[in-house]
Amino acid sequence: MLFVGTCSVLASILDLKPIFHLQLSPHVTIHHQFWRLFTSHCAFTNSGELFFGMLLMYSMRVIERQYGSAKYAAFVFITLWVATFLELGALVSGAKLGFRRIPGGPYALIFSMLYQYHRIVPATYRFRIFGATFNDKMFLYAPALQMFISQSFATIIPCICGLMAGALYRSDTGNIKKWRFPGYVRSVASRVSDASLASGPIPRTSSTMPTAARSSEILTTAANLRNRRSNTSNNTRARTTNTTDVREYIDTLTGRGAGAEIQPPSEEDTRLLMTMFPDHPRETIMRAFAAAHNNTNRAVEIMLSTPAPAGTSGSGGGSSSRST
Repeated sequence: MLFVGTCSVLASILDLKPIFHLQLSPHVTIHHQFWRLFTSHCAFTNSGELFFGMLLMYSMRVIERQYGSAKYAAFVFITLWVATFLELGALVSGAKLGFRRIPGGPYALIFSMLYQYHRIVPATYRFRIFGATFNDKMFLYAPALQMFISQSFATIIPCICGLMAGALYRSDTGNIKKWRFPGYVRSVASRVSDASLASGPIPRTSSTMPTAARSSEILTTAANLRNRRSNTSNNTRARTTNTTDVREYIDTLTGRGAGAEIQPPSEEDTRLLMTMFPDHPRETIMRAFAAAHNNTNRAVEIMLSTPAPAGTSGSGGGSSSRST
């Protein structure tokens, strides 16, 4: 694909388009320009066909993945040879009908790959338009149809030759699907392609010892990391201390603190709350004092929010009234 695109652009810039089309007379029969049999497949001669051709060739990368590099190279080679002979036969037999010229471009190769695509790749989904059923392949067949009829018979004939070459390869006539290039040819081609397309290694400095500025930067970074770790540990200890203090305070208020040493309330305060709340047992009043940290006012608030035992609400109300 890169080769065809580069040749097409250079042919347009350097005004070399006339050398890419193929005519039986005078190119082959009179001037013996047999090299045109190869160059006719190398470049498109207009921008529209170049665009659609690149689109189709890029979409046909699935064929290379399916076949593998070795089989795909053999497939391209066989297709070009078979299609070239078929095009020569079409030029000879169609001369009396006015067919004398084949435009430049890999039409035969593209349609040979398109035939393989049609036979190998299944449709992903289908849809209906005005009652007609289509599948997702139509988005690839539409630009192929545009290329097929772009120059009337001048492009129809090489496209048909490509389809015939693809069908011949698919039929495996003479075991042509098993043919491969020799191993040394594949190894040379692999080395050339790797050298031209692979990216080089990342350049590295030859210096093994850090400079003074680099050493200073490393030391500064290390000091900053130590300070950051120290601050993080201090913050963690502070959060732990604060959490412990809050937990101890809550345990002290609720009386759950294991190490809380709260002095018992005075007997006078105890009798006062028992007089104010005669319906509550002594244990409830002592728990209120413990929760209030022996604060009488707070203990009274706690007792007011504590419901009286069942069956004593009436007498409790009277006692509260008398106390008030």
